[in-house]
Amino acid sequence: MCASKKPSDSDPPISVDDDAGTHPVAGTVHASFDADPDAVVVAIVETVAIVTGRDISDMGPLFEIVDSEALTDLVTSSRRHPLEVTFSYEDCRVSVSNRIDSRKVDLTVCGECDE
Repeated sequence: MCASKKPSDSDPPISVDDDAGTHPVAGTVHASFDADPDAVVVAIVETVAIVTGRDISDMGPLFEIVDSEALTDLVTSSRRHPLEVTFSYEDCRVSVSNRIDSRKVDLTVCGECDE
C-alpha cells in the first residue's frame, strides 16, 4: 500500500498532479517534479521509500541499479520527442519520463506490479 508523506523544506519540488496521485489498490504513486538535475535521484529514492514503507537508509544505492547520471541527463535535457526509462529498484517498477511541453519530469513507482 502507498503512504502519504508531507514534504519538508529539504524535499525536492515533487507534486502530485490532479490527474495522478496514489492508487492504493495497485500500490502505485504518480508524481511530477521540476526537471532539476539535483531532484531526479532524490525523487526516485524518496518515492520508492514511500511505496515500500522502507527507510531510505535501508535501501540500496540507486547507482547500483541504473546509471543515475545518465538517467538524469536523459530526462532533464531538452528533447523533441518524449522519452521514458523503466527499471526495477527495491522490488518496485520505476518509470521516469520527460515532458516535451514543459520542464517537468513524470515519475511512476509501482510496488505491487508484475515485473
